Parts: sequence; C-alpha cells; structure tokens
Amino acid sequence: MIEYHLPFIVNGRVIEGNDLHLKYRDGEVSIFMPEVSRKVIRKINEIPSRILYEVPSEDIISFLNQVGDLWKNKNYELRKESVKISSLTTGYHEKMIQFSYDMIPYILSKEFLNQTIDIELHNRKFLDEWIKVGETMVRAIPIGKLLHIVAGNVPIVSILSFIMGILTKNVNIVKVASGDPSTFIHFVLSFQEIDKNHPVTKTTSALYWKHDSEAEKECFDIVNGILVWGGFDAVHSARKKSKPNQVILEFGPRKSVQLIGKEVYENDTKLQEVAQKIAHDLSLYDQQACHSPQIAFVEGEAEKLCRAIAKAMETKERNLPKGYTSVDEKTAVSHERMMAKFRGDKVFQPDSTKWTIILTKDFENTVQHPLSRTLYVIEVKDLKEVLEYIDETVMVVAFSSFKRLNELKDEIFKRGVDRITVIGKMGYFPLGYPQEGRRNLSQLVKWVGIDVN
Repeated sequence: MIEYHLPFIVNGRVIEGNDLHLKYRDGEVSIFMPEVSRKVIRKINEIPSRILYEVPSEDIISFLNQVGDLWKNKNYELRKESVKISSLTTGYHEKMIQFSYDMIPYILSKEFLNQTIDIELHNRKFLDEWIKVGETMVRAIPIGKLLHIVAGNVPIVSILSFIMGILTKNVNIVKVASGDPSTFIHFVLSFQEIDKNHPVTKTTSALYWKHDSEAEKECFDIVNGILVWGGFDAVHSARKKSKPNQVILEFGPRKSVQLIGKEVYENDTKLQEVAQKIAHDLSLYDQQACHSPQIAFVEGEAEKLCRAIAKAMETKERNLPKGYTSVDEKTAVSHERMMAKFRGDKVFQPDSTKWTIILTKDFENTVQHPLSRTLYVIEVKDLKEVLEYIDETVMVVAFSSFKRLNELKDEIFKRGVDRITVIGKMGYFPLGYPQEGRRNLSQLVKWVGIDVN
C-alpha cells in the first residue's frame, strides 16, 4: 500500500495529524490528514475580515510571483512530491499533472496578475486608492472571508480560485478536493519558503473536511463569500447552505463541443493538423474538464475525419498518456462501445479503453456519455444545423477555423454559450475571458464611495 501524510494550513500555520483517512485506487493508496474541528474554524474567524485592506496590491502580486518562480522548476521538491500524490489521487498520468503545473508560473506572473486586475476591475488602482468617478470618490474593498470549495478534475483550479480571492485582498479558506488534496496544500506550503509572516501567508488556510461536518457548518457561518466548483450536487449543496447576505459564485457542470467545417478536407496535411488539435482537446484531463469536447459536429465526410482522429489519438497517447482508469470507467466505455455497434454506429478504438471515437447519426445517442476520452462524431450537411443542440449547458464551442467561427458566433452566444474558440485551444483560457459569463473579481469586492461635494 502507498501511504502519504498531508498537513493542513490554518492562518499560515502548518498543522500535522492523521485523524482523517482517504483511500484511492481500490484502497491501494492512502492519504492521512488532520481533522478540522470547529475550534480551528473559529481561529480563522479571529482574523479581521478586511485585514488586507491596507496591503498594497504590488506586495501581494510580488509575493505570488515569487511562489510562481519556485514552481517553475520541475525539480522543486514540493512540486515533485505534489506531482506524485496528485497523479495517484486524480488518476491522471504524471505527464498530465506536469502539464497542469506548468501553467502555474504563467498565472502567477506579474504581467498576468496586473492585467487580470485591470481587465476585471478596469483599473488596478481601485484596490489601493480612492479614484474619482463622476461626482464620487470610489474604492474597491474586500468583501471579507471567502470559502473556496474546489473540484479535483483540473489540478490548478484551486490555485485559480485562490488567485481571485487574494487579488481582491480577501481572507481565503480553501477546502481542497478529496480527488486532489495535494496540489493546493503543497502550493501553500511553498509560502513558508518565501515569507512565513507575509500577509498572504497569514490569511490563507488550506483544509479538508467531510461533507456536512460541524467544521463545514461553522465555516459557512463565518464567511462573506463562497466560490464553489464542481458538479450539480456540490453547487446545489453550497447554495442550500449559503446565507442571503453571502456572495456565491458558481462554477458548475458544463459540457463543450466542436464544430468542424468542410474546409478541413482541402488536403491531407490540413486534415491531419485538424485531427491532432481535436485529439489534444479530447485528451486534456482525460475529458474530465468542462472545456473538454464531448461531441464533434462535422460537415461532410465525417468517417474520413474519424480515421484521422483515431490515428492522432494513438500519437497523443504516447505524448500525453491516459492515467489510471477504474473498473467502473472501463465498464462504462465498453458498454457504450457495445451499444454503439448494436445500433449500427461506427466505432474507432484501440485494443484497450484508452480512447474511443463513435460516429453516430442521432444526437440522442450522445446523452449517456462515458467521458474517458470518448468523442461522439455527428455528420451534418451544414454547421447551422448544430444550433438546435446548443444551449446554456454548453460552455465552450470550438470551430475548425476563425472564418467559420465568425459566421455563427452571434447565433451561438444568443443560446447561452460562454466562450467560442478554435480547436486545439479549448483548454487554454486567454487573458480577459469572462469565466462563467462574469467578471469574477468585481463580484469579490465591495464598491464604496465618498461624495465629492
């Protein structure tokens, strides 16, 4: 049996313990952590909610940038250990975890952080100064304490959520995911190496508790805002437990699709390039992310494209291997393959369950999706036919070209989609992207004003 021990961090203090035991991979992997009591939550509550009000944004950004520099090094001890543990608990291959961690230095760079504030709040000075707006002196102050309930499907989600909270000078409590308790705990442990007494260190807590525990109830009582990431159950549960005066930002369950135009058949080189980009989008996080494509709608010779995707998936499996697959997941994939063949669909697959491409005729056949790098392909005469299948459950739509994107972008956005991009970029959210259709930083500050006259 493989065994690891993870601490918790409370107000920057590292706390050891073995009271909680989480099991993974049919009991082959064990993670031990301390238990969180109501007393611990009350300790967090002793921190003034707006203690970071006077801390210059530049100091916060400089601190985060130094943390990012540590994580830039693949041989950094905390990163190395976190890669091993996160791979075991998430099931992702270590190469996938490394791919995710490689983004950390970028999202903690001074340029990215400063531009994020400027885009979200229109002017970073609002966080540090009184700015005249019309006949009012305006400032953005923190709303107070934030509870981040994060998902484990994308390792850096916890860090992205924390960034939103700390850039707006809030006190942050991150309840790590059972699927990935390692990433954020190791990330926060690295704060100790920069400055144990820095305001960011002393206002950050990384914890785990079981559902409906006394600690959870206490935490919901003391916070001013909640950021919840995950499936329907997680979002619904947080909404029920929140109070009317609390800000709640939901990052809930969504799906994504690809729209492939007939222009991809201009020549074999272009077809292969398109197939490689589709394979990349499909393989990221083994299709567990909201931005992962579940269906590709294809103009024209869909079977030809399916064969090209199948070949590209073989290459991608070598470059970005699929991770651990449970017996239940393998069973679900095998069952879907069998059902697809039974109804006359064409199935492209390797000898294993590492990936599956299913060419089907009916959209209804895609409803029971097994994920696990499975792509349904539906042939259409015109991409406009796809509009009837686009609604607010779709997060990202990726096109085969910007030309086709521009033809349909307005009709797609009117149906509730958050983002449109091109294939190969579904998992890369560019600077300025309004996640979940919001400017999230502006939701995490209280805008206050002083009359000029």
